[in-house]
Amino acid sequence: MNTANTSEISLNAEVEALKERFSNTQELYREVCALLFFRYGTTPTANKLYQLVRKGSMSAPSQALVTFWEELREKSRTRIEHPDLPEALTSAAGELIATLWRHAQEAAQESLETFKAEAQATVDNARMDVAAFELERDRALQREQSTQQTLAAAEQEIISYREELAAANEARLALTKAIEQTQYDNQALQQQLHDVRKEFSTELEKLHHAAQLSETRSRDTEKRLMLDVDRERLATVKAQRETDAVRAAAKVAEDEQLAALKQLEQQLQSSQHENGKLEGALQALNLNLERSDSELKALYQQIAQANAEIVMLREQHASSGVQKTAKRKGMKVLEGRARRTPTAKP
Repeated sequence: MNTANTSEISLNAEVEALKERFSNTQELYREVCALLFFRYGTTPTANKLYQLVRKGSMSAPSQALVTFWEELREKSRTRIEHPDLPEALTSAAGELIATLWRHAQEAAQESLETFKAEAQATVDNARMDVAAFELERDRALQREQSTQQTLAAAEQEIISYREELAAANEARLALTKAIEQTQYDNQALQQQLHDVRKEFSTELEKLHHAAQLSETRSRDTEKRLMLDVDRERLATVKAQRETDAVRAAAKVAEDEQLAALKQLEQQLQSSQHENGKLEGALQALNLNLERSDSELKALYQQIAQANAEIVMLREQHASSGVQKTAKRKGMKVLEGRARRTPTAKP
């Protein structure tokens, strides 16, 4: 366990040193291939190289690995075909190099296949994420459109309520003026009734006084008749006629005053009844106004909630657009890397 950790630390340190020495990515990858193969006895793979170097695209370590094996094969052939070597050693060395080359190619092919599978899985996942984001975007757009329609309907309803409220206010003002006018007319009728009653009382007192005077005169005439029957009989008849005429006039005046009094009382009752109806209409209008105010407040709350939901949907849509763009870029990069990844040469 400690030895493996020490080797890994040493390997990372040597790779960092190679990074400082080689600025070219391909040269750096080839040097790391040689380090793994010759010093640490590890067959280099594309994934292992990329984990150590972390430079360039995913196709860079694969290309460097192919170049490394080609150079190793060429160098091995040069040493095997050296004229100083015996034929048996040359044959054995050739078989050893061929075996190493076959194992290296198999390892490289397995690494390449693994990389392709991982890249394809990443591409598939990215495509699924993009489809999910597009579906969520469409749903968000539909929700936003629905919210916009609801908001437009609410605004139209608010305009209608405002118009109704303005009409109701005008009607209330008109009813208030009508009630004030009715109250003024009622007061005028009450004052007129009071004046008529006062005048009727005065006229009635006058008629009673006249009747009393007529009776007094009649009694005086009867006394005088005792002294002069014939002369006073005519005077008595005249006085009686005058009394009857005065009483008839008083009766007519009294009937006229009573009729006028009844008419004024009927007008007063009609005015009071009309005033009651107007007050009832005013109370109903005030209730409607209070209900309209409550509905208007509720609509304002719905508009505030709809605006908050629109802002949230827009923020979610903007966030999903950024994530979708990042996913698309990542998918394109992975597809490009998969297309650029060369197959191992036999």
